[in-house]
Amino acid sequence: MQYRIPYSVSNKHTAASLSDIHIDGEIGARFDRFVHERISGKFAIDEILAEALDCFADQYDDEYAAGMWRGEFWGKQILSACRVCRMKNDGALREAIRRSAYDLIAYQREDGYLSTYRDSDNIQPCDTADGIREVGWACFYNWNVWGQKYTLWALIECAQLLDDAYLLSRCVRMADFLVAQIARLGIRVKDAGVMHGMAAGSIMKPMLVLYRLTGKAEYLDFCLSIAREFDREDGEWPNLIRNAFSDTPPYIWYDSEDGWYSKAYEMMSCYDGIIELYRVTGCERYIDAVKAFWEILYKYESNILGSVGYCERFADGASYADAATEVCDVIHWMRLCYELFCLTGENKYMDAFERAYLNAFLAGVYEDGKTGAFFVRSAGRHWTAEPQVETKYQHCCVNNAARGFVNAAEAAITQDEDGYHINLYTPTRVSFGDVSFRISSGYVNRGNHTVIIRGVKPGDRLYLRIPSWSKTVTVRTDLKNMETVSAKAGETLCLTLTKADTVLRMSYDMTPEVIEVACNYMRTGGFCDLPKTDYHHLRWIDSAGGLCDRSVMLQHPMAVIRRGPLMLARSKRLGPTAEGCTQEEMFSGVTVYGKGASCTAAVIRHDRLLVGCRVKLTTDEGTYEYVMCDYASAANRDSEDPKFFTMYV
Repeated sequence: MQYRIPYSVSNKHTAASLSDIHIDGEIGARFDRFVHERISGKFAIDEILAEALDCFADQYDDEYAAGMWRGEFWGKQILSACRVCRMKNDGALREAIRRSAYDLIAYQREDGYLSTYRDSDNIQPCDTADGIREVGWACFYNWNVWGQKYTLWALIECAQLLDDAYLLSRCVRMADFLVAQIARLGIRVKDAGVMHGMAAGSIMKPMLVLYRLTGKAEYLDFCLSIAREFDREDGEWPNLIRNAFSDTPPYIWYDSEDGWYSKAYEMMSCYDGIIELYRVTGCERYIDAVKAFWEILYKYESNILGSVGYCERFADGASYADAATEVCDVIHWMRLCYELFCLTGENKYMDAFERAYLNAFLAGVYEDGKTGAFFVRSAGRHWTAEPQVETKYQHCCVNNAARGFVNAAEAAITQDEDGYHINLYTPTRVSFGDVSFRISSGYVNRGNHTVIIRGVKPGDRLYLRIPSWSKTVTVRTDLKNMETVSAKAGETLCLTLTKADTVLRMSYDMTPEVIEVACNYMRTGGFCDLPKTDYHHLRWIDSAGGLCDRSVMLQHPMAVIRRGPLMLARSKRLGPTAEGCTQEEMFSGVTVYGKGASCTAAVIRHDRLLVGCRVKLTTDEGTYEYVMCDYASAANRDSEDPKFFTMYV
């Protein structure tokens, strides 16, 4: 299926076709288990996907005034399935997608409306009094357009995957209804849905894809109207474009006391649409706003897990030593980093992508592949993703997770007009036509690996991202009699390939780093005991679910350890005899913070970890020896133990 409208600005970097990419090693095994359990296996098709489709038959998301968000689940599941299908070339999955798409459009009304809300005009926020009565606080929810975004986007992906013009015509009917409805009701898109239209405004991305496929100018006009409302001189919320240039953190953009807050997932989804609008129009203000927003998040919201924000909000995440992040937020932070990297080629975006992927994201995908986390934490246990809004199997984060794996697969090796770029070094196989790359295991544990390159033309150039965490990287090549070259952190190393087949042997500085976690709680200038009414405290404890007790939160500043790209943690999964991993030892409060600690780490063998280490911390007051593993593997399971692991030393 061809696009009728070309981009005004194309990506600098392009990925290989998904069918030419394969994830290997332990991460590949986790991906394959997740795909079988949640996307392509019999249970995934017959139960999980079928239940998501049934939400359109039941159509009772607006049974309550505050509404529900079941309309997003089919779209998220199918978006994941379409990308996995392309990657795995899975004919059975393709047929399941086709059946589900045609079953879905059977629920589309004659006027084009397709949603899990029965009342098609119920797209504006509920009254806060209804919110208090139904959910216990003054919410002003409405998820109708948000759900339609995911349905439209997934149906477009189905049409492209299947090359099905009839499915695309149903997308057109759906989009035409929404565009006409907004005009008929005399409202703006930002007037629809929750959070002053941030959720609804994120429909920009699929609308622009549909514009490029059909050439219908009204879809572009619709998106430009959203962008104008995001760039107002009077500051009317959410004003995402104008606010991005403020160099102020998102948590102060709005009045949280008025029931409004900086919801991270929806906000980043809007910026994803703004990036696409830049590609379509070429307007530099759009991309400048997204770049500025990224810098704000990196400065004010980066947490020790590699993600941004605190739980589901932008809430001064960089200032809180106790870290927690929603998995949907990790996935969309990765998307933001990936899209900016593709447009600019700047390594800082891929450095941030790698931290998020190998730490917070992988921690949120459980080892059995059957589910994952809603929030991942820095200590205690993760908040398992329980089925949402009266379903048996659906959860916003779990339905999204496969797309995170696929994004990483695409990002690993890219191509531009100057040559090939290796950006991530976890085990991967990638082909561009007759040219193939194979990255072996060893990057995250041993600190060395090979890259086997086949089929290049002499004179082709290869660019290697030098990770920002490694002080030096050594590359031994067979290009010139086993030449050895070195590069420093953050650089890009360029090699001219002189023969068709080449082997690189890469080694990294894996010296562990002791990081003393910044503490500026509640802007007090340092560490403080959080009051029970503080958002960070409430979300960490989650008293309704009883997930973690208050004693798991830090009582004083502590440190964490990074080895290579991975954060390390102590965990009960390492066994009762592992040094430093009993509950008493992990939560004793003993710390090397402020003691000028140095660290060494010796790799030990342990199944189904990215890395296991015997860590030795040396201070003026003595030494501490712990067995630790990668943070992503420390608690990637549905544990009922509120003191199962900790990152802190």
